[in-house]
Amino acid sequence: MMLISASFAVTGTLSGCRGQVTNPSVPAITHFGYTGSSLMNTILPANPSVAISEAYFGMTIHELYPKPASSNAAAPFPAFPVHTLRFWDVAYWAMLEPTAGQYDWSTMDGTIATAKLNGVSDFIFTLGHVPTWASTAPSDPCGSGEWLGSCDAPDRSALDDFLAQLVRRYCGVVQYYETWNEPNLKQFWGGTNAQLLSIASDLHQIAKDPANCGCLNGVCSPGGGVNPNQVLLPSISSINGPNLGWLDAYLTAAGASYPYADVASFHGYGYTQPEDIVEGVAQLNNTLGKHGLARLALWDTEASWGTTTTNNQEQEVSWLMRFHVAQALSGISRFVWYAYDNCAWGTLWGPACRDSTDNWQGVRLPGEAYASVQGWMVGATLTHCDQYEDGLWACELQRTGGYEGWMLWDSTGTGRSVLVPNHLQLTGYRDWQNNTRVLPAEITVDQLPVLVEN
Repeated sequence: MMLISASFAVTGTLSGCRGQVTNPSVPAITHFGYTGSSLMNTILPANPSVAISEAYFGMTIHELYPKPASSNAAAPFPAFPVHTLRFWDVAYWAMLEPTAGQYDWSTMDGTIATAKLNGVSDFIFTLGHVPTWASTAPSDPCGSGEWLGSCDAPDRSALDDFLAQLVRRYCGVVQYYETWNEPNLKQFWGGTNAQLLSIASDLHQIAKDPANCGCLNGVCSPGGGVNPNQVLLPSISSINGPNLGWLDAYLTAAGASYPYADVASFHGYGYTQPEDIVEGVAQLNNTLGKHGLARLALWDTEASWGTTTTNNQEQEVSWLMRFHVAQALSGISRFVWYAYDNCAWGTLWGPACRDSTDNWQGVRLPGEAYASVQGWMVGATLTHCDQYEDGLWACELQRTGGYEGWMLWDSTGTGRSVLVPNHLQLTGYRDWQNNTRVLPAEITVDQLPVLVEN
């Protein structure tokens, strides 16, 4: 992204967070024109003329299909569209191959079937959760309360056999393979960088081998035509100095240019203010650029506000909507929310944990907000955001046919009266629940985003 002082003009050449973007057709920026405070920054996405795709919105849903021996009821599919489903904590190696050579595909098969019936297009499978029988350190407690050896390097032969079975079975269905889940954390990875690079090499070779999967004229099978699979980086748990140091060391161990990824990925936890991820992604891009990965698509494959501790659903609504805008502004092209039906992390659907005092049933308020912000963003171009010193944010959305909209919110949580500039010719607005109203001359803006539009 690019931060521009309020006094600077914008030309057709934009310096974006994913590299240099030259587009003479990009018009000069129209600022929102808020008069209640000084304009602090104007933030441009790398590609301000590219519409936000439906693929931007992904989800983890734990219980679309019951896990083996689970007593939990299946969760109903969300009322909003889900393009991408990630399998971490849904179906994983230790579940799929509980003993050597003995497979149980029921949860993964059932989840895929339900998801596809509801319009899910893409699936991400993530390595990790090593079964004890395949671990090279089968007595290691891994510090996570999971099974012994789950965080350690697997036996290479066992891993390769599992990956070959997985890729062949789901050829043409699962096309994205994430190298490892949060290997910067001991609870998920206790091995060395050299061991993880060996895993990355094997995954890349097996997932992309046409002998395991190829597609021709819409028919996909082992030994078919062009292999459609893509491999993601191992994703760090959050962007901070120590984690970027881990990533830099891992990528350095691979040599001058990391060869085992088609997509750059990370996890976006750790932000009190969701807008702060803009600066975090800029730091991540500096590290990726050092290792030849600056031109790859950037995905956040797991994030939310984190653990649900306050049960203040309006705060969660605000955070979720602002975070989706901030990540799109940062150049992230796909974001997988964690998780729809998790009782403690980013919860969008109840009931909550059995021992919780929160007995909410059904879709929670942030689940409603997810549907709203998805509808506001998909198909629109996010041209820029104006950030004002008093905490007001104004982000411009445009669509073909002359549509003009501005998402407004206050990042401090303070309600303020905003005089709507006449030059924008805006006539209506939508609240966070997507209720439409006639736009008054002044509108109260607080932590809950609104969309003012023509």
